[in-house]
Amino acid sequence: MRSRNLDPLEDPDYTLFIRVQDKNGATETALSGNARVHIVVQPNLWANPGTITIKENLKEDYPHIIAKVQSNEPDAIYTLVQKERELIFPFQITEDGEILLTKELDREQKEMYTLVVFAKDNHDREVDPPMEIHVVVEDVNDNEPVCEHEETLLEVQENEPIGSIVGELKVYDADKEGTLNSQLTYRFISQDPSDIQDSFSIDETSGIIQALRLLQRREQKFYNLNVRVSDSDFSTNCKVTIKVIDVNNERPLFEKNHYDTLSLPEDAEVGKTVLTIKATDADEPNTGSSKIEFSISEGNEGDVFTVETDGQGVGYVVIAKPLDFESHSTYNLTIDARNPEPLMTGLDYGSESTATLSVSVTDVDEAPEFSLNILDVVVPENFTKGSVLLAVEAKDPEKKEIGFKLDGDAQGWLEIDAATGEIRTKQKMDREIQETFEVTVTAFEKQNPEKSSERVVHVRLLDVNDNIPKLITTSEFLCMQNLKPITIKAEDGDSDPFSRPFNFTFSKKFANWKLTQIDDSSAELRLVKKPVKEGTIPLKITVKDKGGMGVPQLFEVRICNCTALGYCYIPPHGESFKLPVGATVGILAGILGFCAILFIVAIKRSKKKDKKKQQPEDGERNPMM
Repeated sequence: MRSRNLDPLEDPDYTLFIRVQDKNGATETALSGNARVHIVVQPNLWANPGTITIKENLKEDYPHIIAKVQSNEPDAIYTLVQKERELIFPFQITEDGEILLTKELDREQKEMYTLVVFAKDNHDREVDPPMEIHVVVEDVNDNEPVCEHEETLLEVQENEPIGSIVGELKVYDADKEGTLNSQLTYRFISQDPSDIQDSFSIDETSGIIQALRLLQRREQKFYNLNVRVSDSDFSTNCKVTIKVIDVNNERPLFEKNHYDTLSLPEDAEVGKTVLTIKATDADEPNTGSSKIEFSISEGNEGDVFTVETDGQGVGYVVIAKPLDFESHSTYNLTIDARNPEPLMTGLDYGSESTATLSVSVTDVDEAPEFSLNILDVVVPENFTKGSVLLAVEAKDPEKKEIGFKLDGDAQGWLEIDAATGEIRTKQKMDREIQETFEVTVTAFEKQNPEKSSERVVHVRLLDVNDNIPKLITTSEFLCMQNLKPITIKAEDGDSDPFSRPFNFTFSKKFANWKLTQIDDSSAELRLVKKPVKEGTIPLKITVKDKGGMGVPQLFEVRICNCTALGYCYIPPHGESFKLPVGATVGILAGILGFCAILFIVAIKRSKKKDKKKQQPEDGERNPMM
């Protein structure tokens, strides 16, 4: 291993002499071997060209060479990818390592690219580490200034002090920020009316417009200015209109300072308008000095009410949150009318800009209310029968007596105490039957059951180790001609951590059998020695789950001679098939009877032939039955 980086121009080549000895070289009789290693220091050709800077909109013949890389492996294959994985990637690499730019770049579209070069062999293995190359797009002044609005509208109050800021002209340049290409200068080129002395100035670098004199609305209401905004190469003209507005020397006036008491039921709908209020302002219409905004400054505990306005002096008192007679039965609201524009110096808002309103909330018979909106219960599936699963709490706002009932329990596992709301288990629950379920609890007024509320209780059962692993099949056959291993599998109704992986073992030792685990749910059963006769062998196999629960289970293996198709050969009627004695006697009697009938028929036919031979010539016949 090298201890430092080497320089092919300064460092010589090296010849290393290496000696190795056995016995740690500790004795004179130790044997040794020697080797000579010659190291030639060569330059590293795989060098990063560094950051590449390219001007945007560069006029060249494309593709254009911008850099070249060279691998230390002469036959390396080069590939080029973009680190950002974007759709636009105007770069290529040749088989000689030349990096090409395929088209003009636009800095406003993408300011920098990160290229990654790979050098690999014919087997797609890297021969040099991946190289990152940064390409920076240099900005040129190719964008002109753009006005934010086609016409910028600014307002200023009359008699504002000299030097007061009227507003700012917003102009943008897409070229690189902080460079001369995006540095803007502002100047007035015209003003309408032109016969009035200069009334405004504009900051050449920021575009902020200030008043140069005291402005009077009666003298001139509007000023139209043309501003030329320029960067180092481009310029544009922007229009600015300055409106001189009346000074806010008038307060908003309510049509009423005291409104009649409102009576609202506590179940009044949220969003309902309960009162319309009005106020006026004598300042110039459609200005910040005459626009009226309403707000509730006092008495609105819990922000139950709000005032919406159209800005023209009309307000709507609206219910923003549900009313509750039991918690708050009376509201004494103080409503203020204000202008967004500040009042002139020395003028303050008075009682004429304030109104009062009293709201009385009336009681209604409401349905019982639950203390919780979400009822979730998580319990183990072996939860003790008869124990309290959940105590549901509800109360009636009018303190009337309530009752509870339970619906939706399809398995019949739960019951509820109608008086207390306690939900208990009446049957053993089983996660393997149903892991999650929902029931609906209803709280109702006993005197008026129609007044009721419902809540859904979500129940999830946690698994406990209440199921043992069971063999999927409990018997199999084995051909004497081909002792293939038998795969046995098990299953468990529980979930992790009370299920897989299973452990398969013999409950007692079986000398001629071997049991080997295959995976977390199966094992391989193998007969070690070839059997000498057919028969059925019972094996006791214990399968334990991850929690260590399991019992011995019977698995029977039938050893038999097999057919060519690989199935046990079964003789007709079975090997030990025997008819009963009665059936045997019946069969023998039937056979003897059949033989006797045949014998009689044969004798009769023989006698018939003899009579035909002895028959007289006149044709007389003896009848025969």
